[in-house]
Amino acid sequence: MLLITCPVTRSDELVADRRIRSVVNHPTHIALHVECPCGAVHVYRTGRRWDAVRGQRAASAAAPARAARELAPA
Repeated sequence: MLLITCPVTRSDELVADRRIRSVVNHPTHIALHVECPCGAVHVYRTGRRWDAVRGQRAASAAAPARAARELAPA
């Protein structure tokens, strides 16, 4: 059993293992394609390197915004 959060309904759903449609092993993460009770198939990604890559992207996107706020007059 898997506990997933449906991105459509924003609710936590408990789904059986047989609802996993595919598992794809990428260099940075593992992607699970899961059939949700809402009727759609959602992709859930997991992995330590995936979190690191996502964190780096967020930090690089936030850095220019932070610099712009520092330059703005108070």
